[in-house]
Amino acid sequence: MTEFLSRLKLMLSNQQLDNLLTKKIIVFGVGGVGGAVVEMLVRSGIFNLTIVDFDKIDLTNINRQIIATTSNIGKLKVDAFKDRLLDINPNLKLTTISKPLTEDNLACFNLANYDYVIDCIDDLKAKQALIKYCYDNNIKLILSCGAGNRYKEIPNFQVEDIHKTSYDAIAKILRKFCVKEGIKHLSVVYTKQKPLKFDCKIIGSVVYYPMSMACVLVAKVINDLIG
Repeated sequence: MTEFLSRLKLMLSNQQLDNLLTKKIIVFGVGGVGGAVVEMLVRSGIFNLTIVDFDKIDLTNINRQIIATTSNIGKLKVDAFKDRLLDINPNLKLTTISKPLTEDNLACFNLANYDYVIDCIDDLKAKQALIKYCYDNNIKLILSCGAGNRYKEIPNFQVEDIHKTSYDAIAKILRKFCVKEGIKHLSVVYTKQKPLKFDCKIIGSVVYYPMSMACVLVAKVINDLIG
């Protein structure tokens, strides 16, 4: 059942491997960052995974989202990932949920049943609701900040407490929210690299920035889980 993890098992103790096989993770948003996150989690030995996303694959996703191809345009992202992730690990215990996260339906996700909650969604109100809920209920959470409108530099993402972040517009909004709500700690993945300014309301993106953010996020989660 775990033969495909043979190269990983060379580095881990039995207890560390068991931690990966038994921990439950839920990921909100499987786009540019979240899509890479869920695939890396499965390839890293996570056997219990829930993915949440209500969006469908679009032609404009192809340049940066690992699930997007010309053959699955119009398909729900969670359905496309179900086929892909089970092809990687047929023994994966995978739950897919195709509905948006809102303040009103948060309790329906039973987040207390998970060992880690990963937020890779774009909607700021949903992010704030998730932050508040997890903090109030002592649920382990990590979230992604901004990766768009950057392409010129080598990506340099890091894990940081929200209160120590800088140069990130999403983090700035979330910092103010956390101060207002009395949230003293929140782990985020972000970069100090300043976004570029373009004469366009749509945020630009190139594949190596969201992918790099996903790598840092998954490395943090896996290392936390194996102790």
